[in-house]
Amino acid sequence: MSDRSKVTVACFDQAGTRGVAIKVEGAGTMQESPVIHAFAERQLTQPDGGAVVIDLSACTYVDSTFLGGLVSLFKRHGTKITGPGSVPNARFTIYAPGPARQVLFGTSRLDRVFCFIDHPPTVAAQSVPLEPSSSTSREELGHYIVECHRRLAELGGVEAETFGRVADAIAEELTARRRS
Repeated sequence: MSDRSKVTVACFDQAGTRGVAIKVEGAGTMQESPVIHAFAERQLTQPDGGAVVIDLSACTYVDSTFLGGLVSLFKRHGTKITGPGSVPNARFTIYAPGPARQVLFGTSRLDRVFCFIDHPPTVAAQSVPLEPSSSTSREELGHYIVECHRRLAELGGVEAETFGRVADAIAEELTARRRS
């Protein structure tokens, strides 16, 4: 994790909906994104994995890789499940209070795409740190960054071409490294 970022996971079981809340404190960047994405993906692909809430109430910044990772999760797992009020009504949701939502997602207009909840779920008292894998290679990280930028490009909009060019440039660099 970056020096000022902390990612923790806690379980919740609220109004018949259970799952995990992944809380990001500080910046959400390409350093935090792969571990969050992998953990959420494992949780969401289990037959009875429950819901995943990404809690960004204490997040101060998100980069394009982090956003692309969220887009990828949303595209795969944003389907509806039952749950009233502040309980997640989709398997994958994001909690970011109004001001944070605007700061983190307003420029990219992703505040109009994602499924947000108005209140975080009440989590178990004990949260555990989510640490990045020390075995992730530069090449694996590069491929992840390419995929995240491709997901952003697929959304269209004014930045789509830029995100596509970033993905292409990094993919070319990865290919050139493999050849040498």
